[in-house]
Amino acid sequence: MKTPMELSVNMVKITPKVQPYPWGDDSFIPSLLGKKPDGKPQAELWFGTHPGGESALPDSEPLGDFLRDHDKEFLGEEQVKRHGKELPFLLKVLAIAQPLSLQVHPSAEQALHGYTEELPRHVDIPQDQWNYKDGRQKAEVLYALTPVTAMCGFLPIAKLSANLLRLLPYQFPLVFPFLQEPEEKDEARLLQRFFTTLYTLEQEQRKLLLTEFKENLELLQEDSYTVDGNWLTPGGIARLCLESYPDDPGVFAPFFLHVLHLKPGEAVYLEPRTLHAYVRGHGIELMSNSDNVLRGGLTNKKVDVPELLQTLAFKAYNAGLCPQIRDTNNRLNILAPTDDFLLGVYERGTYHVGNRFSIEFLLCSEGTAEVVKDNQTHKLAQGECLVVASSVDSYRITVKGKVFSASVPG
Repeated sequence: MKTPMELSVNMVKITPKVQPYPWGDDSFIPSLLGKKPDGKPQAELWFGTHPGGESALPDSEPLGDFLRDHDKEFLGEEQVKRHGKELPFLLKVLAIAQPLSLQVHPSAEQALHGYTEELPRHVDIPQDQWNYKDGRQKAEVLYALTPVTAMCGFLPIAKLSANLLRLLPYQFPLVFPFLQEPEEKDEARLLQRFFTTLYTLEQEQRKLLLTEFKENLELLQEDSYTVDGNWLTPGGIARLCLESYPDDPGVFAPFFLHVLHLKPGEAVYLEPRTLHAYVRGHGIELMSNSDNVLRGGLTNKKVDVPELLQTLAFKAYNAGLCPQIRDTNNRLNILAPTDDFLLGVYERGTYHVGNRFSIEFLLCSEGTAEVVKDNQTHKLAQGECLVVASSVDSYRITVKGKVFSASVPG
């Protein structure tokens, strides 16, 4: 039997889960949370219900259990029809000191098929060997808090060939002759053939390729950082990757993928089936509530090359910056082509927020904020997150810093 207080709850604070992945830095997330660094990497902060790092209420109740018990109030009937009693998104803070693995996420159709096919085998193989941990797609948006270097999407064949020929003047014509004078004019087929060839080379041939690459990279007249020191160059990324993964074909990625330099306040959308890797920087990531990752190198974890080849979209793709527009509440929204989530930003000021229909996470990334609804007042310090039920028709928020909003689009 729920008490009247429990029945009236429509805003709750949650405690995130810290993920100590080795590529994380040791100070950004502790600073965000107002804690003293312990010298150990803290790579990600998760706000959500994903079983790999579920948030909790102040009384330690798992957020997922709470939302299932209060689904109509918090998730709303319309969302329950679309997504069931599960939160469709996962909000993260990323603190990237070293390159993440090259990876690709499946589309909705691929995820459902792959998960259905693989599920019967899950009882016999360790979880870290699973390709599909759920049946959902994984789209994501990254909003830069500091300068961010990333790699995302294949370069056009002409640019890719010019880059690699410069660093592999001897081996490139031998290993990839079909790119020298391509009879095949279909760029998608050429990209697929290039990537398949690179990732299925015999060990001795790969060794020759890497040896020439390392030698010419040292002679490359390119600094590791841009002139202002904010971002890594392609050469700088390759040198960094070679330190940890000297025998990995993924070290060529800065020369066959687009290298992105995001300024603070800029955001990029990574559509499913796109090969990518975050390299350095700090940001807010909002993504589909899925952990389906197929890795493509720069990792000691499993790389399933046949499944990777089936999942990738072989097309030249330059992930442009996400458009940003203000809605009727004056909130700055980061537009992305997905129904799973919507990222918004409340900057300094007071906002009267109405016309609400979605569950919403409010994460204070700097300064403080105050959320008021009728007789409820919730104060947010830096690093704190408030979950607002879909049943709340309006509220007022006063921001003295910056607050990120994660919700579901209508």
